[in-house]
Amino acid sequence: MSLFLPYILLLLVLFSFLRNRAQNRFQKKEDSFWEKEQCANTTRKQDISNLDYIEIPLDVFPTGTYGDPQLATLDAELERLHNRKILNLSGISNTDLKLKYGVANLTALSEYDANYTVLARTIVAYGKRLAELGYKEDAIRVLEFGVSCKTDVSANYTLLGSLYMENGQSEKVEQLIESVNGMEFLMKDSILQKLTQCRG
Repeated sequence: MSLFLPYILLLLVLFSFLRNRAQNRFQKKEDSFWEKEQCANTTRKQDISNLDYIEIPLDVFPTGTYGDPQLATLDAELERLHNRKILNLSGISNTDLKLKYGVANLTALSEYDANYTVLARTIVAYGKRLAELGYKEDAIRVLEFGVSCKTDVSANYTLLGSLYMENGQSEKVEQLIESVNGMEFLMKDSILQKLTQCRG
């Protein structure tokens, strides 16, 4: 036992050192977060009237054209969103929003971002239904609008890539891959992998 005692003591010292270092790092991060949050909560209201709001070009969507109940429901959703403010704030924390635009704008910005989430899902649902009905060109046009909005819904890209390949437009798949490469969102690597597979 005495032979191993120095090693045991050394391991205990090492473990204690590593634990204390991890705790210190965690404490520093926590202190930094609360300092940033306190600063954010005192930031004065900024002008948000000139932000990069998304406008829905209703002519992109074949509203009321095909008499399909699912498309009619999606048409109604688009009409509801059309007169609302829409912002893509994906990946920006509430703290950073408050720091940049002021705490008084947080509720409005959260609403605009929620509108964007609904829009992104509606675009994919619309494109998918058009493709199911055989209206591929309309589906492509709708999904391309989703790409222009920098949607983070992976199905928007994978479905669009599949439709391009079905249409013999492999060069557009390459362009789509380039577009995704220039974006930053959670599913980026997965989307690129699927588009590469789609390309064949």
